[in-house]
Amino acid sequence: MSQNPSDQSPVPAKAKPRRHNRILLTIALFKFFKAAAMITAGSLALTFRHANLTVIATRWVDKFRLDPHNKYVDWVIDHTRLVHAKQLEMLAAGTFIYALLFLVEGIGLYREKVWGEYLVIVEVCLLMPLEIIGICAKPDLLRIGLLISNILILVYLIYLRIKNARKKRREKQPA
Repeated sequence: MSQNPSDQSPVPAKAKPRRHNRILLTIALFKFFKAAAMITAGSLALTFRHANLTVIATRWVDKFRLDPHNKYVDWVIDHTRLVHAKQLEMLAAGTFIYALLFLVEGIGLYREKVWGEYLVIVEVCLLMPLEIIGICAKPDLLRIGLLISNILILVYLIYLRIKNARKKRREKQPA
């Protein structure tokens, strides 16, 4: 049985796959990583909210063969006595809210949406003073590294917005 050519639908031409902006993709992956870290932290806070944190910390010290007389280990164990279930629940709620923000930002950047870029710009600008205050209170390499990465992200996204605005302005001008 032969097929009638009119029965066959034309094969649509394959669209050329659009290349992702690699820097936006990297920033999106960074946001997804931060969201995963926040979800993990929030889940751990909820998991341990009714546990005796001092006993758990002491077990970890034994398990990882840490020196229980070390001043830092001793400080951690002493401070676990001050943590209450309500504090852990509030911590979990805050980390889940941050995780949602990071997920939305990551999705926006991954899909190369302008709103995603603006959301990251606003978020970084609003939270940067808190990061700087945190560094002034307790400077460490992780905080400094996160601040530097956020500054680089901010500079790149502002550059991208300016570049795209100039491109649109040139396209609107008559030739």
